[in-house]
Amino acid sequence: MSGGTISVVRPELRAPGLYRWVDWLGALLARELAPSPRKLRLALRIATIGTVGAGLVSICHVNNDLGTYLVWLLVGAGPMLTVRKASLLLVLEAVALAASVVMARALAETPWLMLCFVFFLFSSTTYIGNRLKLGAALLLVQVVSFDLYFGVLFSPGSIGWAAAGAFGGSVIAVGLMVLFDNVFWPEYGEALLLEALAASISRTRLRLTGAANFYLRRRGAARPAVPPPTSDLPTHIALLDQAVAEGIDPHRHAILLAAITRIARISLEVDRLMIAARESVGSEMQALLGVEIQAAVDAIARVLDEIAREIQVNIPVGADNPPPPSRTRARMAMDALNERTSEVRPVYIARATSAELEHFAAFTDSLSALTSHIERLLDEPPRTRAAARVASTQPQKTAAANPALTRYSLKVGLCAVIGYVIGVFAQRADLSTILTTVLITALPTYGAAFRKMVLRIVGSVLGGAISLLAIIIVSPNFATLPAYMIATFVVFYISAYGSLSSGRVAYAGKQIGTTFALVFAGLTPSVDIYGPLWRIWGILLGTFVVAVIALILWPEYAGDSLLPRLRRVIADTLALAPGGSGAISEDAIGNINSDTMQVLAQMLEVADDAQLEGRASAVDHNAIIEAAGTLRRIANRLASISASRLEVPTPQLDAITESARAAVLDEIRHQLKAWLDFFGGPRNQSLSAPTARALARGLLSRPIDEPFTEFVSRIEEHEYGRIANWAVEQRRAILAESNSLRRIAVLLPQLNLWLARIPGRL
Repeated sequence: MSGGTISVVRPELRAPGLYRWVDWLGALLARELAPSPRKLRLALRIATIGTVGAGLVSICHVNNDLGTYLVWLLVGAGPMLTVRKASLLLVLEAVALAASVVMARALAETPWLMLCFVFFLFSSTTYIGNRLKLGAALLLVQVVSFDLYFGVLFSPGSIGWAAAGAFGGSVIAVGLMVLFDNVFWPEYGEALLLEALAASISRTRLRLTGAANFYLRRRGAARPAVPPPTSDLPTHIALLDQAVAEGIDPHRHAILLAAITRIARISLEVDRLMIAARESVGSEMQALLGVEIQAAVDAIARVLDEIAREIQVNIPVGADNPPPPSRTRARMAMDALNERTSEVRPVYIARATSAELEHFAAFTDSLSALTSHIERLLDEPPRTRAAARVASTQPQKTAAANPALTRYSLKVGLCAVIGYVIGVFAQRADLSTILTTVLITALPTYGAAFRKMVLRIVGSVLGGAISLLAIIIVSPNFATLPAYMIATFVVFYISAYGSLSSGRVAYAGKQIGTTFALVFAGLTPSVDIYGPLWRIWGILLGTFVVAVIALILWPEYAGDSLLPRLRRVIADTLALAPGGSGAISEDAIGNINSDTMQVLAQMLEVADDAQLEGRASAVDHNAIIEAAGTLRRIANRLASISASRLEVPTPQLDAITESARAAVLDEIRHQLKAWLDFFGGPRNQSLSAPTARALARGLLSRPIDEPFTEFVSRIEEHEYGRIANWAVEQRRAILAESNSLRRIAVLLPQLNLWLARIPGRL
């Protein structure tokens, strides 16, 4: 207060922050919603199926508000539906609906028993469905069944008709998906994944060149944006799961996982480079080394462009093969930058500030890491005869009990009961969307649930606004089905297009169509806006219930979800080593290596959740991705050695050589076992950063290079005299093993460093 007047905050003091936020959001949406032939094609497919399904539901007079929603739920939500899978799904749903009719009528007069039953049903079906990885099929059955348990309280006399309507809508939705997936317009998961990977690496290349242009002070270069707290990983892993469900073999699965991991590591490094480039701390280093920096960036960008082109045709593998010329040129450009940096060191030490030197070091370290990520082809997983026989649908090895999944299932049941009670007290049948929201947003970890809730709210608000506009504009002016189908197609196309972006906004786009399908379900003239508003309100209430339970009262952070998976991967890697429990036959090697790839994919999902959770996750998401990639390569190398020993047995070498050979493998086992013991301890120990770093220092001091060097030197003595009398296949096998051990000797110290960084907070 001054001179009797009240001072207020001047708008210009607050506007810059608002403008920055608006600019960031605008830049994000511009990147995510940028058109591409893939997005336009897939959005057309999804919108076409959804519109045709909605029209069929209306023409067939399906007496259920969920008909259009069920079509939209299935389209683009999972692997291609075969006739066999579709038939099994419909049989399962028919049994579930029949049982629901009986149980709902029996429990309608006993509310407390109904609540207990709802809790048990939500929890048990969630546990079983996640254990068996049923995906959209589980959600479909849950939605139609639980809608009956809610609706019976308001119209008990029509529960049979409601069940029949739900089943009729499901038959139309499933039948339509079978026709489009197998006859009219199939889109297979592997092809979609390859397109998504190519698009992701292309975006990463643009981010790299944009950040470099700003760092080098190019005219017109914009300051790079702060990297977002989410990535493309969820989309890539979901498409990989779809490809697995559609029948790709374990060898191909391992290659695709390797490509996903590498692209994730490249994206993370470009994020670090963008953060370094954002700082403005002088231009001395750019003046001295701008030419060499630009050459290195251009060489890396050319490799990324090459990867984006070739990944859709064929993913080249074979880390031991000579790299393509473009990757050799990238390494040469990076070496030239390092040499030039050493040459001008006396000059920049005298001129540059300490802040500028640190800035330059961070930027060039990222360039060096990017070069390391791209200079070799991907490691090829072992291709054994057994691997070809491992069916993609084979049940994976699981523990007798899964405490994390049990806790998650109980949380879903608790959220469902609370949502059910809210709907009952409100006395509105439209609030059944509370239960649907619980099923969709209650996810295993804090980060995953938080992301889903935010995107569901945004999508629901946008979808609700569009739905109300459709009711206000279309209903009073049109009375024919084609007009309503055109309106539905437009909204579904917008929703589908938004859902094809990355995990940052994809679910919000899908939710626009979901809300529209629930609100505008009948495709008939209607001016009642209160029912749609209650459905939207139910979505918000369900999200609030999940937020209270999953984010406040009973959070499950990424660190808790990571530990059992990390232990399992390390144990499987140990089992794949020669002499391990999994190296007894080709079948065992194929099964365990396939299982390892599945769990590593789950670790990547956890890493994305940890990135969104931030400090609360207690783990470093960057380290998880890097450790997963390194573990994958070590597991593949050990599996190759074990498979080769079974396929091509070699004669016994002399005692000293065999002792050195065994010492290398013993040291590998010792270090992996040390980490298995560390992550198998109590949580406060397994996520203790000081303890992890101390363990890494101790393991790094162990001389794995000494026994390896002795083994290789004795093999190479006298022009490979010790194996001169062996058969060609045997010589090739022992040389391949020595090369794999050489690579593991390089990877193992890297693994120690990344595993030590996983406990990021405690």
